[in-house]
Order: sequence, then structure tokens, then C-alpha cells
Amino acid sequence: MLLDDFKTHCLSLKPDVLVQKYLIESETFFFNEVKKGEEFEFKKEIASILDVHVRDIVVVGSAKLGFSLKPAKDAPGLYLFREFDFAFKNSPENEKSDIDVAIVSSPLFDKEIKNLYDYTGYYKNPPRERNSLAQYVLKGRLATRYFPNDFPLTQEILNVQEKYQRNYGRTVNLEIYKSWYFFETYHQENIKNIYINLIR
Repeated sequence: MLLDDFKTHCLSLKPDVLVQKYLIESETFFFNEVKKGEEFEFKKEIASILDVHVRDIVVVGSAKLGFSLKPAKDAPGLYLFREFDFAFKNSPENEKSDIDVAIVSSPLFDKEIKNLYDYTGYYKNPPRERNSLAQYVLKGRLATRYFPNDFPLTQEILNVQEKYQRNYGRTVNLEIYKSWYFFETYHQENIKNIYINLIR
């Protein structure tokens, strides 16, 4: 079972190797078990819209693995490894699991940082609330859910999200990473926390 293997490897592999093995190179659960054979078209459409290479697109989270790597909300140190669509399977009134997508592209990151800077007039009117978008930027990530609603790229992303919301009946979240360093470092830190959880 993949979860058992993952836990075993959490205790035996270095975090960087684990991230590369499971989050980058492994098969995608959602496109193997739910929407078989649609992964390339899904990634290719996002890549075309954002003008990046299809290899820059990585599905992450429970859609990638079939189980979640998020800690419990009420106990940050506890990892329950809940299966994909756990909440929905327990009660159809709950939403289905999201599909989380990372775009790893330095040119796209730099372009959109500049566009956001110019578009928002940040140099003239820095916003009072800086914790939403800014806290991600400092980690080499652009969380598109915090883009201004009328920002040009926002509409392109929304078009993709709305299409797959209709097709898959679930939310698609996109984040742009400056480089593989920032992508891997972010996930490695989570793996280190999971390791601590497993050895307790």
C-alpha cells in the first residue's frame, strides 16, 4: 500500500529524496484512479495558458498521493493521512478534495511579480495588509488565490479553474514557485514534521 510505503520511507529516506520520489516523480492518484488518462491534457492546457513547459506543472497534495500530508487543524503536530475525498465519502454534503497544482517556473514567477508590482501600484500605495500574498512571496511562491480579482492573469487562471470545476466537480488551486529549490524546501519542511510525528 502506498501510504505504508510512504511512512516507511519517511523514516528511512532523506527529505529531499522523499519529496523527489513521491511528490515529483510518482504517478498521480487522481489521474490514475478518478480521471484516468487525462493528466497530460490537464497539464498541457495549464502550461499553454501560462506559457510554460508541461514539465513545469506538478500535481501535489492528496490528488497526487491519494492521501493528505496536512496536519490536523486542531492538532498541528498530528498527521492523520486522510484519504483523497475523505470528507466527501463520509458525508456527500461536504466538498470533494481539491486538486492542488504547482507551477515551477522562474520566468513566470519574475514576470508576474513585476506585473503585480506595476498593476497594484505597490510602490505608490503599499497595502496595509501584507500578510496574504507577501508571506508566500518570501517563500518563493505566488498564491494565485490572493491575486487582485481584476489582475489579467487572474482571469486566465479562473477560466481554467472554472472549466475543471465543471468537469471534475472540485476546486483547482494553482501556485507559482520561483524554482525547484523553493518547491522542494517547502515540502521537505513538512516531511521533517511528519518524521517527528511518526517516531513519537
